[in-house]
Amino acid sequence: MNQIRTLIILAAAAWIITGCRPIRALPPGHEVHIALDLPEAKEVIFLSSLNRYEPVLMKKTFFGIWEIHLPEDIAFEYFFRVDGSPYTPECRLQQTDDWGGCQCIYSPETQEP
Repeated sequence: MNQIRTLIILAAAAWIITGCRPIRALPPGHEVHIALDLPEAKEVIFLSSLNRYEPVLMKKTFFGIWEIHLPEDIAFEYFFRVDGSPYTPECRLQQTDDWGGCQCIYSPETQEP
């Protein structure tokens, strides 16, 4: 019992330390895949209106592509932080944020991130 409690405490501590919050679990086939081809990047953080812009660490594939899977049925705004600096890629739908930056918009109607 103590081992299970220790594992839970360690997992919670790691989650808090990283400062990254997960986005809700997705049923298979109901997701949009967002990928960035930035093989030289050391860290890519995804920030979106889905979770009030809490940072989510993206996963880097073997080929240097950073990716994240998100709900396909909800519209949201998003941008990235690449190695500590804000980054907004070319995207079909964009808007200016409250600080003069730019963010992409995902809309389920267009089905394009």
